[in-house]
This record gives sequence, structure tokens and C-alpha cells, in this order.
Amino acid sequence: MKKTLMVIVLALVMGLGFSGISLGDEVGVTDTEIVIGSHQDLSGPIAVWGIRWKEGLEYKAREINEAGGIHGRKIRLVIEDNAYDPKKAIMVTNKMINMDKVFMFVGNMGSPTAGATKPIISKKKIPQLAPATAASLFFDPHDRYSFAGFTPYYDQARLVVKWFLKNKKYKNFGLMYQDDEMGSIMKQGFDDQLAEFKMKLVAAESYKRGATEFSSQIAKLRKAGSEVVFLATIVRETVGALKEAKKIGWDVQMAGLSPTANPWVHDLALKAGFSANGFIATTQAIVIYEDSHLQTVRDFWKKYVEWFGGNKPDSASTGGYAGIHLFAEAAQRAGRNLTREGIVDAFETFRKFPDVTFGGPPWTYTNTNHQGCFGAIVHEVQKDKFRPISEALDYREMTL
Repeated sequence: MKKTLMVIVLALVMGLGFSGISLGDEVGVTDTEIVIGSHQDLSGPIAVWGIRWKEGLEYKAREINEAGGIHGRKIRLVIEDNAYDPKKAIMVTNKMINMDKVFMFVGNMGSPTAGATKPIISKKKIPQLAPATAASLFFDPHDRYSFAGFTPYYDQARLVVKWFLKNKKYKNFGLMYQDDEMGSIMKQGFDDQLAEFKMKLVAAESYKRGATEFSSQIAKLRKAGSEVVFLATIVRETVGALKEAKKIGWDVQMAGLSPTANPWVHDLALKAGFSANGFIATTQAIVIYEDSHLQTVRDFWKKYVEWFGGNKPDSASTGGYAGIHLFAEAAQRAGRNLTREGIVDAFETFRKFPDVTFGGPPWTYTNTNHQGCFGAIVHEVQKDKFRPISEALDYREMTL
């Protein structure tokens, strides 16, 4: 009997290996680690965002691990390349679920790509947090396992319309938008806010994801008499639109949302031979620079450059960092016996959880609303840097 018992114990030990066993027998959680999955664009049209977002995830995970982890467990990240392709995003998501056995997902990148994988993840009751997109589909309709992290594009679009109507005298607004989920929800925000004032876009020109030529769209927007062109774009397309307007000698005000509020926009513009000065964009928190007025940002910048071989952080870096920051707080609240259901319950206790590093608005999650953040800051490119020109604003509270 004793011999039989010893054989069983040895078999169990060998089967467990050296990684330990989860106290709650939860997928992706052992005595020593928590496995977090994420898919990023590391080789496609928005890799400039994906690579920095990945570094932001890695930065915060390293910071936590070097401080001893969460209840004694270290974070192990599994990050795959989605190439900004929904089909590839689905493939790597299934790989992380079935082979890597991730506990949850943090920061999946892109409206079309993270949107394609959302139902797969939620169907398996795996939590997903702070996708690298501000699309509303991650909290509306309500989904117990999906938590948005950033002020929705829809809210930002309504905010920037109100800001222009209150602070400028423009009346004719045009739009260039990406022909996908991201562009669609941005367009809806612009349409709905203008409709509230019995106005409408004078023109709305779409482009296919990954496009590099925008001469037709800009020409049509100019012909329609646009005084302001809203850009429902990301980095490369933003620079392309600004460059095309410069090329044809059209001095028009352009403005974008958070995917455009990235130092790469003014840096790439300079490399293309022109300045992006005057471009306006909304974003959840301040756009960071080495000379930030916040000591926390200056400290973050210094360590980031050291840890990532001289790479400079940007808005994407802060987004990745924020996702792991939120995860760590919820995991801490959930306790040592970490489970997927337990961390969902922990997220739903957040009430104005602060952004202590980057000065953005706080996060609130309840059992009926997983939007997370409300409000954004208006920036303008001045002397080739994004500078805030408003406080954090919530379009629902703005009056003209």
C-alpha cells in the first residue's frame, strides 16, 4: 500500500514538473507565475504602435516582477504578432488559449483585430482587459469578461466636435475615415454630435485599411468646402493626409482622435519634409515627452530608454503600461487564490482608480458598466510637439 502511494505521489510530482500547481487549479496560474496573453501588430501597417505597446506591457510587468510579483507570483507575458490582420489575430489567439494556456488577455491591439478575437475569448469565459483600441464594442453591449481601458472613440469624436464649435468659428466639417470598425464608430460619434446641432458632415471619404495614397479623398474633401477635416486614422494615414493637403497647397485645419495623438505623427511629418504644427488631437492622458512637467513621466522615460535600448516611449507605451497596471491592481485585490471569475469581480470594485503615472482620468468599472474611462484632453502640435490645450473634458458635461 505504501509502495503504491509513493508511486502515485512520484507520478504527480513528475506530471507537475517544476512550474508548481495553481492553488485554485486555474488555467494560467501556478504557484510562481501568472500567464498573460496579448496580440499586437508587430509587422503590419500599425507596427509603430504595436511595438511600443508591447514594450509598455513588458515595462510594467518587469517593474512588478522586480518588486516581488503579485502575491509571490511573477507575470509571464506571451505576446504574438497579429500583423493587423483579423484572420491572423484569430489564429494566434487560439494558439495562446490552447497551447500557452493564458490566464487572461491584456492589451490586444486594433479595433478589427481585437474585435475579431473578442467573441472567441469571451465565449470561453476568459477575461480580456484594456484592448489597444477605444472602440465601444469592448463594453457595449455589456460583457462580463470584457473590460475597455480607454475613453471610447465615440466619446472623443463628440468631444472634439463640441470643442471646435465652442472655441472656433468653423461650420463646415469633413471626415476622412478608415473603412472598418474603428472608422465606423468614430464616424458615428461625429455624425451624432453634429446632428445634435442640426448639422452634418459636408463630406465623408473612406479609405481601405493599409492604404498609402489619399489624393482622391483630400481632393473631394476640399471640393466640398471643408473648413476642418476630422481624421479617423492612425499614424501613417494621418501623416499621409497632412502631406497631401500640403502638397496641393490646401491650408485646412485637421484634427484626429487618440490613435493620431502620437509623437510619431510630428516626427514622421518632419522626415517627410514638413511640420505638423497646428494639428489637433484628443487623447486620454497627456502625450509624454522627456521634458514633461510630471516627475513620474520623466522617471518613466529615463528607465524606458535604458530598458529598451534607447527606444523612446510614446502614447502606445503608456497604453500597454496602463493595461498591466490595471491587471496588477485587480490581481492584488483578488487575493492569493486567483481565478478568472475572481479577477472579474475584483475589476468591478474599481471606483475612480487613479492614473498615478501619466495624469489621465481615473478608471471605474461596475457590474453593469465596463467602459472604464470617461473624458479626454485636447492637444495641439506646437513647435513639433503635442501640447495640451484643454483640461480633461467629458463631452456629456460640455456646454456651448
